[in-house]
Amino acid sequence: MAVLLLSGVLSFFVYHNVYAKEKEGIKVPIIMYHSVLNSHTGKYVISPSELESDLKYIKDSGYTTITMTDLIEYVYNDRPLPEKPIILTFDDGCYNNYYYAVPLLEKYNMKAVFSIVGEYTDKYSESNEVNINYSYLRWADISMLVPDGVVEFQSHSYAMHTTKGRNGAKKKLGESLESYKEALKKDSMKLQDEFQKNCYYMPNTYTYPFGAISKESDEIMKEIGFKATLGCTEGINYITKDPNGLFSLRRYNRSGKTTTDSFFNKIKQ
Repeated sequence: MAVLLLSGVLSFFVYHNVYAKEKEGIKVPIIMYHSVLNSHTGKYVISPSELESDLKYIKDSGYTTITMTDLIEYVYNDRPLPEKPIILTFDDGCYNNYYYAVPLLEKYNMKAVFSIVGEYTDKYSESNEVNINYSYLRWADISMLVPDGVVEFQSHSYAMHTTKGRNGAKKKLGESLESYKEALKKDSMKLQDEFQKNCYYMPNTYTYPFGAISKESDEIMKEIGFKATLGCTEGINYITKDPNGLFSLRRYNRSGKTTTDSFFNKIKQ
């Protein structure tokens, strides 16, 4: 009798914990990196040694890196997620991400998401210039990385990574909704088409340049066909089976001006 009672109590708690987890959502921190350089660090620049320190911390803390597709598949198709998922994102498509970050990701058996700016990739694909300090990934580089599975590529706009004319992908003052939709669609689809042409691949996530958006932005991205969007507001994401929860996901910017321990303390909160 006591055994049956204990078994019932344990079953209740297991059911309750699983139900609570599904109801509240799975905790998914997303880290936002930019440039990786040996020469200097800054708000958007981290050294290779600090990046390796981060990866060691992530591994030792029991996290498992996932991609945006893994997250989308969980929401739409019930694909299981690891117990402690985390997403590492690298914005802009700097060549130094390929040079420094990819070998470290391979060393620690981890995945990351690179969001490229189309016009930057076109520029350096045309010139074929490679410089760790300032150049960007070429289509040849991206084509080699796509099949490996270490890096998942996403869109950071074709030419909206600028504050000239408009602030990122944000609606201009006085701009009509129709004109705004057309601008986002034209710019986004140009990069989507180039991914398809050069890599036979299509991004499913849009990373907002500077995190600049308008109230209509996410709905327009859904209409274009993106399954998720990444912003720059800091905070933890709690993912449920609601597809709307995949939009304007929060991320923590990894500044090179702090230590690994200090930075990851924010995620524990």
